[in-house]
Amino acid sequence: MAEKKVENQQPPRHAPPKGTSSQRQELLYDPNVPTSSHAEQARTMAEKMGTATLCTMSADYSGHPYGSFVTYALHDGNPIFLISALAEHTKNLNSDSKASLLIAEGGDGNPLALGRITLIGNCTKVPESERNEMKEIFLSKHESAKFYVDFGDFSFFRLMVDSVRYIGGFGRMSWVDEESWSLAIPDPLQEHAEGIIEHMNEDHDDAMIVMCQKMSKAVDTTEAVMTGIDRYGFEMSALTSDGPRPIRLGFENEATTPDEARIEIVALVKKARAME
Repeated sequence: MAEKKVENQQPPRHAPPKGTSSQRQELLYDPNVPTSSHAEQARTMAEKMGTATLCTMSADYSGHPYGSFVTYALHDGNPIFLISALAEHTKNLNSDSKASLLIAEGGDGNPLALGRITLIGNCTKVPESERNEMKEIFLSKHESAKFYVDFGDFSFFRLMVDSVRYIGGFGRMSWVDEESWSLAIPDPLQEHAEGIIEHMNEDHDDAMIVMCQKMSKAVDTTEAVMTGIDRYGFEMSALTSDGPRPIRLGFENEATTPDEARIEIVALVKKARAME
């Protein structure tokens, strides 16, 4: 398996919130199980989403940040925007290029348990020589923009990412530097994850219970649901006597396609059943 870039002092992916009893929150799986780096998780989230909050320095209210809702696409890890000359953020950027982009996941439950990233850098107008390339990339993500992409008062701007703040939920956060961000590869299972998770939860809950019981410390698991999957492994929520607990199992080999993920999951199920 290809070596993954490991960031310094990266906390465990399922570390408990600060102040939580460590006894209650004992990790029930191997902390060394293969997992993606914070840079990889952040790039995957940025590729998945297409809307965010762009924060610029207000030209009218000096020293105050101005937040606005935008759509974006990524080009070599840098967000690009198609924005109107009439927009307040365009006026701000023409005055001061310093900007940040907040990208946040949506979902049910506590919103603070969901992932979000903040990309920081300078945002400037894209040269006209690159317009056609930016147009193709942006329209592949936002097809509806084709109705105004060629309007004379719309231009492409690009945020050159200098650093990234990643927060994956409670206890999962770090700064990602420019090099780690640029080298990180979005997870190849991202677009298939929802279907895989749905299939496992609908048809193979018994297999997940066995895996939790035999391949983790959650030996009293009575129910289990898959909550996430990536090329290195997958995560489950196991219902135990202490309530729902996170469990992560790693693949023997990286999975870059749904078929490869199926092969790896089947191998783990067979291994767990052999331990019964």
